Amino acid sequence: MGVFVDHNNIMPDDGIKLERNAGLLMATNNATIAFKASTERLYLPEPHFYKLIAKQPIQTSPAIHRGYWLRMRAIEWVVRQFLEKPSGQKKVIVNLGCGYDPLPFQWLAREKPLCSNTKFIDVDYEPLMETKREIIFNQPDMRGLLHCVVPNPIERESAVIVDSQEYSALGCDLRNLRKLGKLLRSVVDLEDSMILCIAEDSTCYMRMEAANALISWTSGLSADVTFCILEPRSPDQPDNAFTSKMTSYYAKQGTPLRSVFEYCGQHTYTQRFREAGFTQVEYQNLWQLWADSRFLSPSQRMALDHIEPFDAWEEFALYGSHHCLVVAHTQMEPVLPQRLMSRRNSDASDDSDMSARTSSPNNPESHLTVFRYYEAPGNLCERHHGSTYPIPGQDAIAVYGGQGPTACRATSAVCRPRYLRDETPTVLPAEVGARCCHVCTAMNNGDNILVGGRALPSQPLRDCWLQKGNTWHRIHDLPEPRYRCRVVPVTLPDNVFGAVCLGGKTGPTKVATDILLWQPSKGWSVLRALKSQPVPRFGPNFIRLGFNHGLFFGGMRQDGVICQDFWRWRLVIRDNVVMGISFRPSHALDASAGAYPWFSRFGASYGFVQDNLLIIGGIAKGGGIPKTYEILSLTGSFSILHDEGKEFSLRVTSLEPLREPSCPRPFLIGHSTHRTQSGMFVIIGGGATCFHYGNYFNKGIWVLHDKEAGISADWVIVPTRPSILPGGRSDTSVNSGDHLPDGFLIKRALMDKTDDFETVLRRLRPIIIPRLNYGACTRLWTLDYLKGKMGPKRSPQPEGRVLQDNPDHTVELENIKSSLHRHLERVDVISSDFYPQSLTTTTSTLPAPSLMQDMPTIAPDFQLPTQMTCLKSHIHSTLLHLSNGISTFPRYHVTGTVLFQARGVKKLVLFPPSDLNELGYPAGATISNMRVFSNTGSSQKYSLHPPPRTGPHLAMLKAGEALIIPPFWSYAHVPHFERSKSAGQALDSVNGHANHDGIATRRFSHAGSDISASSLSSASEFASDSPSYKGPTDSGQDRNEPERVSHLDVAVSVSYRNLDASEYVVRTSPASDIDLAAYEDGRRDIDRILGRFTCSRHQANIDKTNDSKTNGRAGPVTILDGLPKDVTKAMLERLGKELLMKAESL
Repeated sequence: MGVFVDHNNIMPDDGIKLERNAGLLMATNNATIAFKASTERLYLPEPHFYKLIAKQPIQTSPAIHRGYWLRMRAIEWVVRQFLEKPSGQKKVIVNLGCGYDPLPFQWLAREKPLCSNTKFIDVDYEPLMETKREIIFNQPDMRGLLHCVVPNPIERESAVIVDSQEYSALGCDLRNLRKLGKLLRSVVDLEDSMILCIAEDSTCYMRMEAANALISWTSGLSADVTFCILEPRSPDQPDNAFTSKMTSYYAKQGTPLRSVFEYCGQHTYTQRFREAGFTQVEYQNLWQLWADSRFLSPSQRMALDHIEPFDAWEEFALYGSHHCLVVAHTQMEPVLPQRLMSRRNSDASDDSDMSARTSSPNNPESHLTVFRYYEAPGNLCERHHGSTYPIPGQDAIAVYGGQGPTACRATSAVCRPRYLRDETPTVLPAEVGARCCHVCTAMNNGDNILVGGRALPSQPLRDCWLQKGNTWHRIHDLPEPRYRCRVVPVTLPDNVFGAVCLGGKTGPTKVATDILLWQPSKGWSVLRALKSQPVPRFGPNFIRLGFNHGLFFGGMRQDGVICQDFWRWRLVIRDNVVMGISFRPSHALDASAGAYPWFSRFGASYGFVQDNLLIIGGIAKGGGIPKTYEILSLTGSFSILHDEGKEFSLRVTSLEPLREPSCPRPFLIGHSTHRTQSGMFVIIGGGATCFHYGNYFNKGIWVLHDKEAGISADWVIVPTRPSILPGGRSDTSVNSGDHLPDGFLIKRALMDKTDDFETVLRRLRPIIIPRLNYGACTRLWTLDYLKGKMGPKRSPQPEGRVLQDNPDHTVELENIKSSLHRHLERVDVISSDFYPQSLTTTTSTLPAPSLMQDMPTIAPDFQLPTQMTCLKSHIHSTLLHLSNGISTFPRYHVTGTVLFQARGVKKLVLFPPSDLNELGYPAGATISNMRVFSNTGSSQKYSLHPPPRTGPHLAMLKAGEALIIPPFWSYAHVPHFERSKSAGQALDSVNGHANHDGIATRRFSHAGSDISASSLSSASEFASDSPSYKGPTDSGQDRNEPERVSHLDVAVSVSYRNLDASEYVVRTSPASDIDLAAYEDGRRDIDRILGRFTCSRHQANIDKTNDSKTNGRAGPVTILDGLPKDVTKAMLERLGKELLMKAESL
């Protein structure tokens, strides 16, 4: 709610003409109250008052929520300190330019005893205060907090809008100090009171002379006056991207910020208030206040992470450093608690420190470096928090991923000198997936590695990729997901090239603690920290300066405070064994007093230009970094850094490269940087969502180069081609038996007791159980044995005969035996699978398949192990699987499954339920359309290529073993064998035969396995009653004998229910499958929702409309038959987003 007042209709106030934009100034309350209402809903305890004013709170971002929470908390902190200060005097809190803020009612409702001797006074334009009076009196929760309300204050003073014992509302222009003094004295005795004046944003809209006059006037209201001001300010020059967005936003609203550049820091604000008569002045920007231990404890800061996922730290810091809190007092005794005056941060997280000096902060060689800017067409460069990597064999730099204007990108932008005519650069394939906050690092052997990242703060990624030549391979996943981590290349014994990953977040509420080492043959393992270890953090600088050693500093702690430490690190290798990583705190930095506060950073990049180590961009403990200190240069004794016995010395200075007037200033937030082959430095990408002021993106390429060397050619964005996605892990076939990282290789466990099995079932994790006794099937079920047992003994029944019409169950069994016998003939030569649970019948109520009932001749060969007897009462079905073991499309079941391998060996990949939406399942289907295995040619080796953002679990299942597949876990498998000849050769000489007998066979199908093992791109699915299938004819014609497949895969699956029967629903198919009732009901609800949008609602009014037209009274507007398609699509998408939001909150 709010009011927009036309300034032309506002009468002059006591001889002072209102400013032309007075109505616009009052309207600024609308957005502010709406943002605060949205924040209140999530962050503040009840009772809630903003919602009573803003009837429709807007849905906004976590960054805006946190920013407005910080604002409200800052004002609350000052008010609390004022109220808790011991005094016998009456206390008065005057909110100057209060708008619709319900601050008095929040305190009266939550802290009534603390407010017993306090009066709250709100002051703003009279039309606005009249609207606020209506809100107060129409809301019982607000009106009930006031006592002794003056029935008609207008008779006493027309501008006293509300007056009561606890609260008064005054209508007055803040420039009219004479009238304001008169109004205040009419409702309270000022001279004998302690007074707190609050000005949240109000003075920044006033002309500076009027604002300063108001501040000076308040200092004389009584002997004890405190003034609290919270308002925007500029910590940097006008060309700062955030500053520019903020100031232009308010200028476009018609409410320009009058003093952001005049009063922009501690010195100017202190001088302002001392000249106004205040003796004690404390200044902090809100980002500094966030880290102040007097204001918030670490646990209070960390508690916010549990309210909603958050990772917009740079945005939050920029907003905080563009707003300040100033508390001034006319007495010598301050209102706020005393702050410990220490150069070091009292919350520092380490033992290291830096020395500061008063000499010039500028690097004397600044004038020797130059920024050159090249604009890029389109929006391909518009991304932040991507990561750069060099194109092998070319002087070209690529940036992958990052947050784009609307979503995370899954594309690369490549830049290089225009004159180069190299081949088209090969970049990461789109299958790697959209992400940001990941890291790409160039390895010591020329390869590139990509590690982790995230989609949303609540969706961290664990997958990693390695580039060899022009091909990217998916390698070992991280043990746990990570984003905002740092990776450096190292050289291991035997000239093996690895990488060390340090820091990062594993989710919205947890910072990674383990340091990880990646080795090509072993994957990721925890690297032991020797001696002391820095506090866990994310977004630090982790820099390699030589052979397995370097520097480590900056980053952010778990509680959102930037670390101020500085460390040396070294990878310790003894006797060709990696022992761990050692850290040593250092005091070697010699920084100027100006550069010192800006050295330790979060989200900065680094690089070398000549002999200087450059630290570029990011945020610091002061928030946004001023232009002078955006790039810092470290020079000194890097050559002795490897010697732990020697203390090295580094000098820190600022570096301001020369820029032509046409070269814009880069926004060094979320940017990506990399050194070129020719020794220059490329900056590409970068930007931020500047709160509600709008997005800002760097649109081109900046090249930092040596002025004397110059630059030989313009840099441009060039076309690219995606890498071939070979699949496989660590660049090898999954059939090769390579070791896999712990946690993804499904474990084996012996089970002797039923209790052990029940424990495993409750854990809902896959596990292999070896050495089980489940009957003679593992010994007897050869191909010849099964053919003999299942040979046909009678002719199938005539066409059109339905199973239920025949009372003799023997007919059904004979049909199954006949179908199975034909299937066994085919399994010799092609890939197919036989499940007795499916197919063509007219009924939808068949009982669940049972091996004992469907195939009694072989059923006794299989017995449920004694350890699993607890399953008997929960079994849904028992199925026989006969195939060559190839099933490359994932599938899942809502029931749990125990898969007993009777013959053959197969490799399986399982995906947890959280991966269901990444595996390409069509709506309502339980079989995916996405292959996860592909064969590598005639050798019949299969490579695994799991989709991005999935967590594959691998297993090898042998005869005599059982695999527990929990409910909703997806799985696929391939055989573990070598063929003497290609199965595709056999397929060329074989065709199926149609079921001309027309039998309505109970439960029979070839269930989606691959026909050609050597051509996985053209697999088919067919059933025995399909006319497209023609099997071996009985005519005895001469045919070339096909090459026999030397493998038969036989297994039995026992599915069991672990939910109440009411949670399942039987599918309307002869397969008698069951599905999750809630899911199926939800799908029907979706159809109903769609129908509400697509069906016409005004059909009942058509007759009336026609009658109206007949009588010559047709309305001026044509009534549509329904919503336009684009509107329907937009509204359905909105509903979908709401559903996703609710799913993420579970």
